[in-house]
Amino acid sequence: MDATADIVLADWGTSTVRIWALDRDENLLDERRSDRGMGNLSRDDYGPELEHHLSAMGVPHDTPVLICGMAGAAQGWQEAPYLDVPTDFTALADGAIRIAGQTRDIRIIPGIAQRDSANPDVMRGEETILHGLTCNKMIGGGLRNGTVCLPGTHSKWAQIKDGRLAGFRTMMTGEMFTLLGSQSILRHTVTAEDWSDDDFIAAVREAHATPARALAALFGLRAGPLLFADVAPHGAARLSGLMIGGEIASCLKVDGGRIHLAATGGMAARYEEALTSLEIDFDIIDADLAVRTGLFDLATRLWPERIPQRPTEA
Repeated sequence: MDATADIVLADWGTSTVRIWALDRDENLLDERRSDRGMGNLSRDDYGPELEHHLSAMGVPHDTPVLICGMAGAAQGWQEAPYLDVPTDFTALADGAIRIAGQTRDIRIIPGIAQRDSANPDVMRGEETILHGLTCNKMIGGGLRNGTVCLPGTHSKWAQIKDGRLAGFRTMMTGEMFTLLGSQSILRHTVTAEDWSDDDFIAAVREAHATPARALAALFGLRAGPLLFADVAPHGAARLSGLMIGGEIASCLKVDGGRIHLAATGGMAARYEEALTSLEIDFDIIDADLAVRTGLFDLATRLWPERIPQRPTEA
């Protein structure tokens, strides 16, 4: 890294960690990624793991670090208590906790809880992506109202009203796909090589049109190949399509508004294909850029003497 980092940002999830070194003008200087997420670390491992990456990037010892994600969970590095919806995203800075026993200034921002007994829910990490979308440069003048879909192991569908998080819903789509494809009877018909875009789209449309039949359709992935051996099962494509189509049907409010899809990589491509096939209006935003933007804005609020806040754009 040629230039000196003024801030380090990190998204520390369950399975991975992404770390970015930036200067005061938000220019990306260096980044590191690894599979040393919360699931692979004890509480005492976080400090050495972080310093290993900072040393590799040549980050000065006085550079602060701001972290979002599962590092702030009860099982993580140090718990950052949840904020409650509805909430302003800027309150995330006020709720950030400082890691005890560290010479470096390291802080973790809180997750957000939905304390509704009928619809209890929590998120850690996604709130920072959502904040990134409300920052001026991400979507036009900043997202003020709309529905955001954040695909993943546990997909989130969030409602933004007047620039605030009004509520959200979590769908275990990715986890259910993995469990059904690897540990259920469907493992005999679901393989990584078994893919067909046409069958994926057909399954998306089927589940979206009649989500109540989804469980029966799932068992059909097993019964079909048994009864009609001459039919290529394409189990992985159909399983994915049924799960994603059902998720969209359950979470999408029919309000005619544009969906904001915040995702990266293969997950982005799957949801983009699904929404297109259903003729649902949407735009797509890079989730990595969004989380970095959200973290940087919060850093300007926590360390204004180091990273001055920019004037609000019109």
